[in-house]
Formats: sequence, C-alpha cells, structure tokens
Amino acid sequence: MDTTTRTSKIPSFQQTEINWDNLDKTKLYVVGAGMFSGVTVALYPVSVVKTRLQVASGEAMKRNAMATFKNILKVDGVPGLYRGFATVITGAVPTRIIFLTALETTKAASLKLVEPFKLSEPVQAAIANGLAGLSASTCSQAVFVPIDVVSQKLMVGGYSGHAKYKGGIDVARSIIKSEGVRGLYRGFGLSVMTYAPSSAVWWASYGSSQRIIWRLVI
Repeated sequence: MDTTTRTSKIPSFQQTEINWDNLDKTKLYVVGAGMFSGVTVALYPVSVVKTRLQVASGEAMKRNAMATFKNILKVDGVPGLYRGFATVITGAVPTRIIFLTALETTKAASLKLVEPFKLSEPVQAAIANGLAGLSASTCSQAVFVPIDVVSQKLMVGGYSGHAKYKGGIDVARSIIKSEGVRGLYRGFGLSVMTYAPSSAVWWASYGSSQRIIWRLVI
C-alpha cells in the first residue's frame, strides 16, 4: 500500500525517464557515434558537391549539382566524393561524445532546477531538454568547427583554383602557420548561432512531445 502510494506521487515522466546516472555510457557512446558515422557515410558526397558549388568560380560556376557530381566522378572517381572524409570521421567520435555527455548531464541538472517551480511535465521537459540541446551543441562546436574547416579545404583542394593538400594534418599545419590556431575556428561564432538555437528548439520539442504522448498512451 505504501509503495503504491509513493509511486503514484512520482510524475509519470520521472518514472519512465532514463537519466544520466542510469545510462549505460558505453552503449550510449558506441551507438551514438556509430549512428552518426553511418549517416555521415551516406550524406558526405552531398556535402562535397554542395561545398564545391559554393566556392566555384569561372566555368565551374555554370555547373549545377548533378553536373558537379558527374565531374567529380569523371576526374577523381568515387574517392573524390569522399575527400576529407577520414578527417570528419576521426573527429566524429570526440564530437559525439562531447555532445551526448553535455546533453544528458545538462538535462539531468536542468530537470532538478525546474522541479521546484511545479510546472507541467511537458513544460519541464521542454525547458530541460532545450537547455540541454543548447549546451550540447555549443560544447561540440569546439571540436566540430576545426574539423569542418579542415575537411572543407580538403573537399575543394585542387578545384577551381584552390590549393591542394596532402591530407588533414597538412591543412591544419598550413592554417596554423598562416593564421594561428584562430584560423581553425573561423566561423565558430556563426556556427554556434546557427546550430545551438536549432538544437535547443529540436530537443525542447522532442522532450515536451514525448511527455504529451506518454500522457495519451499510459
């Protein structure tokens, strides 16, 4: 009787919530990084084509996405669609670990902070998940931006007048030599301004929608 009473007083989302302390960290990181890597493999050629379209000059400016795609295959073959991929996939693991760690720890801390305000479950979840998404995206940009800067230079290496590099380390050395470490963080502020708010909105929507659905089905 006492056990039933105590359980009934616990909000439904807290009964079903898997918090940071209960998470299997190994599975979280392996599955999270693995899924991200799989998506990257599938979509990377799109990034290469998009980046080349953005930096095109001269005759290359007249090509559309399909023409650029065919040109890459003609000149470099399938490997050309994966220029800089090794750099991106190497950075994927630490990026995802930082993102997932910041996401779950911030969410757990935020849920405790909003609990005394006695807000509805969906609102609590929206606030906690929103702050978690904002924090996770901001923290992960510290690793993602340098990786992105290096990979983009590799994507366009030797194309439309751009310098060609031997690999990711060669690019990093060149940037640091000419611009210092700050050169690896070009666009960092804009990246945070772009991805952090969208991550906050996505996770806030996810968290609140999850609670609303739980109320309907439980």
